[in-house]
Amino acid sequence: MSVRIIVPHRGLAAAKTRLAPVLDDDEREALAGRLLEQVLRVAHEACGDVVVITPSEALAPLVSAAGARLVVQRGLGLNAGLEQARDEAMAEGVTALVVLHGDLPNLGADDVAALLDALPEGRGVAIAPDKAGSGTNGLALRPPDAIAFKFGIGSFEAHLAGAAGAGVAVSEVHRPGLAFDLDTPADLARWLELGDAA
Repeated sequence: MSVRIIVPHRGLAAAKTRLAPVLDDDEREALAGRLLEQVLRVAHEACGDVVVITPSEALAPLVSAAGARLVVQRGLGLNAGLEQARDEAMAEGVTALVVLHGDLPNLGADDVAALLDALPEGRGVAIAPDKAGSGTNGLALRPPDAIAFKFGIGSFEAHLAGAAGAGVAVSEVHRPGLAFDLDTPADLARWLELGDAA
């Protein structure tokens, strides 16, 4: 199995806007950079082939230093960027794809391994929901085009429905390192208080 991990990112300046009530612009950018570095470090440890799809070329030094490769997104929107990255991966012979968000502070290499291990035999997807059970923080697909990307509000159910509609097997992966994403002031307070236990 040839695996590639894709990490979509809007760029540091556009990231973590919901933290504006508690962090200034510089602090938000610094936090977004720290989170992305952590995810890329873990992704690289779990898999040597890591791509960041982003409209922000300014991320290039951070991405390169983390052992990943930056691809500049041409279209608008998260799903469009992922489609672009998926098309490239398939053209290069990748047989399984993992999508991870860049704001998972407690992600570990064992979480990535668990997501891949959960992939059903043959055609299938493994989905890791966020802590609320509504979003998708991790998605593994074999083959890479097993289902359409449906990231956004309610993406967990949308991805489950996509798998059902495509007739592919699906498994759910519930792990704290995949479930906890840092989006809101409450998330930040919980992480600062509990760290890896958040």
